[in-house]
Amino acid sequence: MCPTSGHPGGSISSGRFVAGLVFETAEYDASRPERPDADVISYAAGHKALGLYAMWALRDEVLRVAAPRCCPRRRAAGCGWRTCSASAATRPRARRCHQVPRKALDGHPTPGTPFVRLSTGASGVGVSASLGLALGARDYYGADAPRVHMVEGEGGMTPGRVAEALAGAGTAGLDNAFLHVDWNQASIDSNRVCRDGDQPGDYVQWDPRELAYLHDWNVIYVPDGKDFQQVLAAQRSALALGARSRRRWSTAR
Repeated sequence: MCPTSGHPGGSISSGRFVAGLVFETAEYDASRPERPDADVISYAAGHKALGLYAMWALRDEVLRVAAPRCCPRRRAAGCGWRTCSASAATRPRARRCHQVPRKALDGHPTPGTPFVRLSTGASGVGVSASLGLALGARDYYGADAPRVHMVEGEGGMTPGRVAEALAGAGTAGLDNAFLHVDWNQASIDSNRVCRDGDQPGDYVQWDPRELAYLHDWNVIYVPDGKDFQQVLAAQRSALALGARSRRRWSTAR
């Protein structure tokens, strides 16, 4: 990623809970990203793409070193993300980079990236579309539907379309939808997006917990988002709130 790719803050502040999803909470087959019955990690906050690419690259590197047989089969020639801006003429060692198929990384995630199911754009679009994925999965798979884990920030929750989508999901009892909120009170032009105690917000006069409660969602609050153990405990508790037990996975399924 180049220095002008934008939005590094949210990519960093969401890193702990995304790491929890990638390495602990979400259920998927790392060797087969295309499996339709896998849990989905949906970057509703598409501008956090830098964080997605970094975490996906870390996962691939862990697989390459610790369990190469689990690398995605279609990328068996080089499990991992490889890029090289230099030409073979100016940097001899770059020649090997150019032998590995690659494409430019998109500013917002698209299905051109393994494990990414949908594109997200303007604020609010990602939550609505992700809940659509969860609803479709619930309709198709029934009680054993894959889960959809949405990565979002409080700023992305301010559009009205998000409130409408949350209301629909709450009314439907969509128990395979999980919204992980990177609540840091920061946006492009404000450091107080929501109300903070007695201090009014610049965008809205609720905080993410109140908005979720209003639309009949269960809420688990993490007091210290920098504490990885608190984050993991919250994610495990969220899974336990669902009616379904965890499914057993194997690469042979």
